[in-house]
Amino acid sequence: MIPQKYIIAVSGGVDSVVLLHKLMAKKPDTITYIVAHFDHGIRNDSFKDAQFVESIAKKSQLVFELGEGKLGSAASEEQARIARYEFLREIKEKYKAEKIITAHHQDDFLETIVMNMLRGTGPRGLNPMQGQADLVRPLMNKTKQDILEYVKAHKLEWREDPSNEDNKYMRNYVRMKIMPEINEHRDTLLASARRVEELYEDIDIRIQHLLPPKNILNRSRFILYSYSVQREVIRAWLLRCGVEEISRQLIERVCVACKTLPRGKRIDAGTHLWLLSEKDNVLIVSK
Repeated sequence: MIPQKYIIAVSGGVDSVVLLHKLMAKKPDTITYIVAHFDHGIRNDSFKDAQFVESIAKKSQLVFELGEGKLGSAASEEQARIARYEFLREIKEKYKAEKIITAHHQDDFLETIVMNMLRGTGPRGLNPMQGQADLVRPLMNKTKQDILEYVKAHKLEWREDPSNEDNKYMRNYVRMKIMPEINEHRDTLLASARRVEELYEDIDIRIQHLLPPKNILNRSRFILYSYSVQREVIRAWLLRCGVEEISRQLIERVCVACKTLPRGKRIDAGTHLWLLSEKDNVLIVSK
């Protein structure tokens, strides 16, 4: 087998500790793991999480990479997520790794579906973890209860982030207030997500034929599509250009701009990107 490298995102919480333990238990000799931890700098004591993760990386004889964000206590979930994935992808590039492995599990998936419903993201929100081909999530078929049972059975230690109890973060609110009320319907939610995934797999294949070459979209051709097709083209285009936080509002704003933005003007098209208008085309360019 060809040697491969993978980046393991380890926060020090129970999910990522279980992920690391499971991966090391079945590690082939041909695979190299690099443990990556991002200190957001949101809590004053977050350096202790970094120290803990470094210690378990050393015990596993793995390379440890630390990123420091210094975002401050006012940082939003989105700011933290964007900064974290920028760091993880930098480490992936540094080591020329195949993928980034994260500890997302079934409960995370369901929470994200509920969050998307509350945000009004539409049918796409029922399949929230598409479009990230560089991520691997081996725990997606595991529930939080499965993870807690595993950590107990193997007597593993982890760090508990006190911000996980703060309801000012939407995910915490959904986890603590909404999920307990709808937990009996989780199978229905999962089944709906699977049906949506099957539907959009076909749509995504068809949309690829309508995507503009490189980063240039022809305005006159674009305006001939129906509005629903325009939105799907813009979503796929933004994904291809590396935009991760793709909200319904962003898609609609870019979609309208592609048809109406005056020549020479530009708008924000997501992380590190501008949408720039020319005479007959619109371009996505780096900031």
